[in-house]
Amino acid sequence: MAEGKKVSYPMLPVANWWGLREKFKQTMLATALNTQPKSARANILPYLKTIGLIDEEGKTQDLAKTWRDDAQYADVCKKIKERLYPDDLIAAVPNPSGDREAVERWFANHTGSGTSAVRRMAAFYIILSEADVSGKPEKKAIKEQVPKKQKQLPKKRAGGEKEVKHTEFLSPSMTTDHPNIPSVNINLEIHISSDATPDQIDKIFESMAKHIYKK
Repeated sequence: MAEGKKVSYPMLPVANWWGLREKFKQTMLATALNTQPKSARANILPYLKTIGLIDEEGKTQDLAKTWRDDAQYADVCKKIKERLYPDDLIAAVPNPSGDREAVERWFANHTGSGTSAVRRMAAFYIILSEADVSGKPEKKAIKEQVPKKQKQLPKKRAGGEKEVKHTEFLSPSMTTDHPNIPSVNINLEIHISSDATPDQIDKIFESMAKHIYKK
């Protein structure tokens, strides 16, 4: 390694590590990830090449095939870890999962990277150290949400008035007491100001009732 060259380690997001394992096929990575090509090249491809899952052309390697196999997953993680990381890191932090701060501190001291990059390096290193295929996040069941019916409010009219539903009155003088006389229904549409108080509204209907029923 040339003197002065900055040392770095894979920062493959943990979510992509598990997601790729489900989708990895003999195809270009951008298609497998269902992402834009530029995004895949910038954020994922370099690390997958470093890890050894794909070649320079983006084709999957034999390591990727064994990586997808649950029975061989732990062995693949061990091979990647031993190939990419120095012995002093492995010796310095024997239990990465239980001492994440020590892992982050090691990467910060040996790479000079910022906090965000150090955290991603540490997260990926811990995933490899755990080598636990059962550690992948479970898919959350998405419950179908039935849209709630919205309560229909009275439509506002011009001038701040509310449109009140048609009110049906049956005039006593026009009831069906006599079988030969048809009943008559009167439909009224009332417009009440939006700033009317409940007492004022009650008086309006009371006044209407007096005129209709002649009480």
